[in-house]
Amino acid sequence: MRSMKFGFLADDRGVAATEFALLVPILLTLLLGTIEISNFTLQNRRAHQAAVLAAEFMSRDGDNVLAINERHIVEDIWMITNPTAHLAMVPRDGRWANGYSRALASVEFAPVGNCQGLECPLFPRVNWTFLYQDIISRPVYTRCELELVPNSVPLDGKNIHDGLVGRAPVVVVHFTYPYIPLLQGWLFPTLELHASAVRKTRNSVLLRVEQDGFTRSC
Repeated sequence: MRSMKFGFLADDRGVAATEFALLVPILLTLLLGTIEISNFTLQNRRAHQAAVLAAEFMSRDGDNVLAINERHIVEDIWMITNPTAHLAMVPRDGRWANGYSRALASVEFAPVGNCQGLECPLFPRVNWTFLYQDIISRPVYTRCELELVPNSVPLDGKNIHDGLVGRAPVVVVHFTYPYIPLLQGWLFPTLELHASAVRKTRNSVLLRVEQDGFTRSC
């Protein structure tokens, strides 16, 4: 009996299989987590790149009026910048919904109070805003009021950096879209990504807009 006991303790058959079974879940979690984080980083970078490109497009408008067809281009820049954007699209009412919210605004700077002259302090005055809200739970968009924040504070669609205040008007773009993880509901929850960009108009003229049901004058 004693020899059988020591023989059992000394038997190392199956150790490798046991170690493999214990390590596989950890290795899979690390691998899938790395893939997920990489995908999230890529999607987030594309979102901010889309916001920058949209703001650049608006700021370079040649006739200083954002026509409806030009606005459609701005809205679709996200779909062009992110080739996998269709993954966030879901059917709704028999049609495909874009699955993300987009907001645009045109802002000029006006003197505070009755001050006159080049030395007057300026504050942002929103001329118009545009919002199309789709399947988004927490849309962030520019309203008729904007907050000035230090240059180090991240943009969130409701503020602009105080370093942008000047004689040249600006345009504001904000995109909000759902990030659907590769392992949705298991490793990571569904998130919403926000991307904002602000650009001065190239010719220092306030950008106007063709009015429709989505545009609000301020």
